Amino acid sequence: MKDELKSRRRVNSAVVRLTPSMKATILAVAFFWLTSSVAAQSWPRFEDYPARTYTGPIHRPKWIRHVTGAEWRDDIDKLVIPPEVNFAGQYFVCVHSCGTSCRYYTMTDLSSGRELDLLKNFAAGEPPPKTREGYPYITDLETRANSKLVVAHYLVQTRSGEECRERAFILKNGKVTPVTGTRRTACPN
Repeated sequence: MKDELKSRRRVNSAVVRLTPSMKATILAVAFFWLTSSVAAQSWPRFEDYPARTYTGPIHRPKWIRHVTGAEWRDDIDKLVIPPEVNFAGQYFVCVHSCGTSCRYYTMTDLSSGRELDLLKNFAAGEPPPKTREGYPYITDLETRANSKLVVAHYLVQTRSGEECRERAFILKNGKVTPVTGTRRTACPN
């Protein structure tokens, strides 16, 4: 009977005690779980970078013309969106088509009509830009009128199909500066 109790005590005490390798494993799992949850929460939001919206007279870009109704065209006769503040309180960001898988962005200060050459890194031409892995991609920019944040959504053509990534930037001191690294995201349908 005494030997039977000794073995039970050993079994029970071994279950309760954590070995150093078990402690290390638990700490590693907790660290990675906390790090990933904090990283998921720390992605910038548009409201984190507020901008006061300009409400004075609009000074249209020189390259845009109003055709009729809701139709606006650029200087190469491609359809574009109507000029309105859509970024950082006073800017008009517009995407222009220059052919299949070819696009570029313009940025106009609508308070003065001045063009800014800050979005050239988001253009795609022939040949298309490539990721570090060598995959071609196209960029869509997401902006808000009342925010200095711009999110670049990248549609990447990999060997296994389309993959979506994104990176956040802010307009600060006359430059568009990254505030995050690039991360993978779900592709829109």
